[in-house]
Amino acid sequence: MRKHYFTLMEVMIAATILAMSVVASLGIVGAARSGLLRAEKRWARQHILGQVAECYLLAGPGAIMPEGVLPQGFSSVCHLYAVDDLPEEAQESIRGWLLGEFHIEVFDVSGKLMEELRVRKMIKEDDLQ
Repeated sequence: MRKHYFTLMEVMIAATILAMSVVASLGIVGAARSGLLRAEKRWARQHILGQVAECYLLAGPGAIMPEGVLPQGFSSVCHLYAVDDLPEEAQESIRGWLLGEFHIEVFDVSGKLMEELRVRKMIKEDDLQ
């Protein structure tokens, strides 16, 4: 009975195929990791904006953020405007209530605008001053 040995060419082809599959796998894993990190960053930014918006919508545009809502060094600001792009008859207050727009901005540690949000909400006419 004769033993069959692999030729050098067969070994080199197998090694090349193995190396190509490892490189392709690393590329796929790297792209997935990069996508995951981007998604996590987007989620964190939206989570911060959501918490800040909730605070301003509940406490008003002059609210001071409770400790722990914003990461260290981040800041936020909120302005309340009367909505003026409505038909004239809809701009009048009804029993002291009118439509206001909260413009909320969150800034990162360098002072650069990170996220912003505009929310329209019924408010007391007195809150607009």
